[in-house]
Amino acid sequence: MAKTICPIEALGIKEIDYKDTTFLRQYITKFNKIVPRYYSGVSLKNQRKLAQAIKRARCMALLPYVLNPRATTAAPVKILATAPVATEKTEDELM
Repeated sequence: MAKTICPIEALGIKEIDYKDTTFLRQYITKFNKIVPRYYSGVSLKNQRKLAQAIKRARCMALLPYVLNPRATTAAPVKILATAPVATEKTEDELM
C-alpha cells in the first residue's frame, strides 16, 4: 500500500489559521461536523491543528456550531447593477 501525502503538507501550509474560513470549510461537512482523517487524508498532526482551528473559529463566531436543516434558506438576492433613480413628482402627479 502506497503512502498518501497529506493535502495540507502538499499545499505547503505550515500554520493553520482559524481566521481563514474558506480553507476551514473544506474540512467541514454540510452539517458543520469536522471531517474525519480517513475521508480527508490529512495526517494526524495536521488533523489536530485543523480541529483546533475549527473549534477556535466556532468560538469566535466565524463558523457556526451547527446548521438547522429544517430552516428554509432564502433564494439568493439578485443585486441590481444600477440603483433606480428617484425623481421628484410634481403636484399634478401626486393628485
